[in-house]
Amino acid sequence: MSESTSNLGVCFFADRLFYALNDPQNSKHLFRIGSFDFNFNVNQAITTQNEKHFPLLQKTFDRIFEEHSIQSVRALTHPGEECWTALPKVVYDNADEREDHLSILMKGIDRKEVEPTWHTLSKSAFKFLCLRRRTVMQGFNDLTEKIAVTEFTSDFEIAQKWSSFQKPGGSFMMIGCHKNVLTITSFLLGKFRAATYFQFDQITDAPYHWLQQASNSSWMNGLYENIFLFGHHTHETEQALQGFWDPSSEITHLNSLQTIGVEAEEETYGFDLAAAFPAILLSLDF
Repeated sequence: MSESTSNLGVCFFADRLFYALNDPQNSKHLFRIGSFDFNFNVNQAITTQNEKHFPLLQKTFDRIFEEHSIQSVRALTHPGEECWTALPKVVYDNADEREDHLSILMKGIDRKEVEPTWHTLSKSAFKFLCLRRRTVMQGFNDLTEKIAVTEFTSDFEIAQKWSSFQKPGGSFMMIGCHKNVLTITSFLLGKFRAATYFQFDQITDAPYHWLQQASNSSWMNGLYENIFLFGHHTHETEQALQGFWDPSSEITHLNSLQTIGVEAEEETYGFDLAAAFPAILLSLDF
């Protein structure tokens, strides 16, 4: 067991759970980075609280809590369970307008079930809105109920945290690679510019969806000094989409301790660190 209380960073990709525990005495050092394999889709088991699979996840979390002294849990949520959009700030400023737009976006869902969070964009005339359903989030809450401090983070917020942690400056695009979902987040001069995601059946379908999405989001075809990839099968994603990216961009897979900018007790791992990257970043205090 670690001597000091740690932050537990957690993320899920397909049938794997990844976690990281920070060292409170050293801001860029981790006590542990690990993973658990399952024979089912982890995110689906959480969001549906599957009666067969969810208890297995609860036992896994309980095991981590028993073996380590945890002061907070920070978990990555799945973009496919969220609604993202940008709205004029005048909508945000007017309570009635705000509620009208929420009703349109979440039509058929009780307002009490809607959990909105608003985020600042580089263009001050707009606000970025992320919507979640409380029923979908209940599984996450149940898994972490033993820990007083919990935080749930979306993919675009991982890009925000990366900007704060490494301060890449200039312009960068971050690609989150989930099973059947890709997220794209744009940053310009350290400020959140835009984000979107699309779903697909096969990675070979991704180029079609990229073109379709980019026709309404011109920033996707912009010039970027850096493109960062994390998550599930990042190399396959690069192969499928590199032709749409600025050829002068430096493409970085966040798949090593050195690239991420951290140190850990172990130097080699039996899994791709690009998939553990969100857990690593979420565990850190900076």
